[in-house]
Order: sequence, then structure tokens, then C-alpha cells
Amino acid sequence: MKFDKYNEIPKGELHVHLNGLISTKLVKKLIIENNTYVPHGFCLDKDLNVTIPAKSLADYLKPWLVLRLIPKSRFDLQIIIENAFINLQKENVKFVELRNTIIYIAKLNNIQLKEALFWIVSDIEYYADMYNIKAGLIMTISRSEYSSINLYELLKAYVELGCPKTVIGLDLAGDEDIPISKDTAKVFMNAKEKYDLGITIHAGETGSFNNIKDAILHFGADRIGHGTAAIKSAEVIELLKSRNICVEVCPISNRLTNAVNRNEIHPVAQMIEYKIPFVLCSDNPSIHMSSISEDYRYFYSQTNNKKILNDMYETQKKYSFIEGLK
Repeated sequence: MKFDKYNEIPKGELHVHLNGLISTKLVKKLIIENNTYVPHGFCLDKDLNVTIPAKSLADYLKPWLVLRLIPKSRFDLQIIIENAFINLQKENVKFVELRNTIIYIAKLNNIQLKEALFWIVSDIEYYADMYNIKAGLIMTISRSEYSSINLYELLKAYVELGCPKTVIGLDLAGDEDIPISKDTAKVFMNAKEKYDLGITIHAGETGSFNNIKDAILHFGADRIGHGTAAIKSAEVIELLKSRNICVEVCPISNRLTNAVNRNEIHPVAQMIEYKIPFVLCSDNPSIHMSSISEDYRYFYSQTNNKKILNDMYETQKKYSFIEGLK
């Protein structure tokens, strides 16, 4: 395989946030057309993108001050989801697990969680069929003191909707320094056991390998989002290997959040050495003004490993929560 045309390589995408995938031009259009209030000091022309390493994870997340303000209608959601599939098709993505915090859709549109979940599930199914890309939805919960309550309500909506097969997993995201109650972990674990949902937890992105350990032992994580701190702990390395837990590596995002310093080799090189399972993902490609193909290019520049790129599509299928890929 030649690696001069990365966008031609067939791909799976296991870690991408819906609102971080849609084009910046569309975000601006929706914000302006809906006359949406933009937080003071936020510049639509500059602050929707992060293209140089941020000073902190909080700075990196600044675009979400506005990204979480869309969609404000069912029609806008349809436009957003179609744009996401168009962008995926350009990168030759064959299957995708889209992440979204459904609670924002419900609040923005003053509707029940059940209806918000119906909207996004229906639209994902429609456009996945239109663009011939297999797709599943991972429901994201943000880290906060209300995480367990929000997750409980989200799962209630999921059950009321008949446990749609398009919903394939749960995700915990946000500032890792925010303490999470044991109740939240229990709800994640119960959802995994009762509904057979895949569990992926953002952990180890800000340097704490203990968060990865906690995600595995207490949340029942099947995959770890980012996980750059994993190589700092022999215990965590062994947990990942012995339990066959896959790390969702997002190379460009890791640079831009400063999870990986510009002067150091990306930890994925050591993950290869330690035989830690991993897949390449993009996280928020439009925020980065990039694409998953650029993540592939960056990975190759760091590792010079053609075999892993040759095998990546099969590896992504192996660790995906979407049924019928393997």
C-alpha cells in the first residue's frame, strides 16, 4: 500500500464527536441564522478552531462553548448529521461511531430526552443508509456532579425508545479533574451488564494513569479514549493487555491538547512496543481543520510503521461496538 494518499485508505472511526466533525463553515452559518447568543469574548472567526497546542485542556475545549449551542431544531440536526457523513465519505470512512451529548439537544429544543434520542437515532440511520456508511451512536455524558443523574435519565429514555440497536455504547467525557461519584460508575457498569452497551471512557488524557485504571476497574471500560498516560504505569499496561482493552489514539488531538508535548515522540510508539491494543481516531477533526487521514499521516511520521496502517482497518473492526463488522 502506498502512503501518499491517506484519504484513499479504508477506515473505521471509533472516536469522533458529532459537533467536532461538522464543518466550521456550517457551524457559523447555523449560529448566525438562528441569531444564537455567542458568549462574550468568543470570536466565531478564530475560536471555533484549535490548530496550535492549547495551554490547557480547558483552552482546547473553548470551541465547545459555541458547539454545544447547536442544533436548535430538528431540521438543523438533519443538516449537521448529513454534513458529518459527507465529511466521513471524503476520508473513505466505511463505519463510524458518532458521539453526542443528547442532553444538549433536549435542552436546546425544549423537548424530552426520549424525543431528542429519537431525532438523532433516526437521522443517523437515514444518512448512514444514504451514504453507505455503517454507523452507531455512542451516548456521551459529561463529567459533573450530576453525571449519575444525567446518565440514569438518558438510559431511561433509551429504554422507553425500545433500546434502539443504533445506540451501541456509552461515553464519559470532559475535565478529568472533576471528581465522579461511585454512583456514576455503578450506572455505567449496570448499563453494560443489562443492555450490553459498549463502554468507552475518556481517561489518561491529562497525565493521570490512575483515571485509566479507575475506568477499567470501576466503569467496566471496553475501550479508553486517548489514554496517553497509559505507558506511565506497568500496572495499567498489564490491565490493558490482559483484558484486551483498546486505546482510542487521536494523534493530532493529543498534540493540540498538550497531552503530548511537541518535543516528545507520541506515546503510541511505546504502545506498539508494549503491545497495547489501539486504534487510530480523529476526535474533533473540523476543530483541528484536519481529518482522520491526517491522523494516519501523523502516525506514520512518528512510527514509520506500514504494517500497522495496513492492518488498521481490521483492527478497527475488531474493537468496534457496531455489530456485523467482524
